[in-house]
Amino acid sequence: MRRVVLLCGPPGAGKTTAARASGLEVFDRDDAAWTTESQFQAALDDLGRRRHADAVVIRAGATSSARRRWAELVRATHVMLVLEPAEVSAARVRARGRDDMVRTLAGINRWWTAFDHDDSAPRFVSWSVLDEPDDLGLMT
Repeated sequence: MRRVVLLCGPPGAGKTTAARASGLEVFDRDDAAWTTESQFQAALDDLGRRRHADAVVIRAGATSSARRRWAELVRATHVMLVLEPAEVSAARVRARGRDDMVRTLAGINRWWTAFDHDDSAPRFVSWSVLDEPDDLGLMT
């Protein structure tokens, strides 16, 4: 069975934490293994061609059109949003203490400004959704 989950949300929402808890292979551009966007893109292209895959792909995906493009690229079986209030995300980003904090904080505001929910992508609650037969997150 192929399971490729696209998790989208603003910086600091908890996408990486959720993805790591899945037990699936995680594709996160923020991982040090990906030195360039083109290298990451090539890995996603490869994932999209895999007949059998168990993976989580993390992308910002603020707009439904962006989520659709990423979902098509990786042939996602599920698309879910990881959402927290901007204040919660900002507090998490500050707690990380990374060098890119100012840029990331600005990214939270940009994400929420651009966000649309035209695709009605479900909110991530838990990984049990992958085991439910009537999964509303399933891409058809």
